[in-house]
Amino acid sequence: MKPIQTFKEASRKDTLRSGFHGYLHISYQELVDKLGLPHDCSQEGEWKSGDDKVRVEWAFKSTNKKRPCVLTIYDYKEYHRPVREVNQWHVGLKGDAHQVDVLFKEKGLYPDAFEIRKKYR
Repeated sequence: MKPIQTFKEASRKDTLRSGFHGYLHISYQELVDKLGLPHDCSQEGEWKSGDDKVRVEWAFKSTNKKRPCVLTIYDYKEYHRPVREVNQWHVGLKGDAHQVDVLFKEKGLYPDAFEIRKKYR
């Protein structure tokens, strides 16, 4: 039996009003292997960064209506290195913070690679 998927890709509109939640320490290639290719925020289109501070972004939303959550993983002001060399990613969140662990387990990301901003501890 196929496991129930609790997250699906989010739209740009879904990510509005999400805020910084913490850091994820992982390589670009590991993220691509586990999450697929990110949205290119440097090109014109729905995912274009309004201030050019983000070049790539992954975005997911929970399918749990009782515990809604939108989670984003993105490079932020990492201009000093190519995207493929970034190994510290910002994690954005809107909604239930406990759902972060659910997504990370579902996608095979390691919880010890995640550093929550102190405000949430």
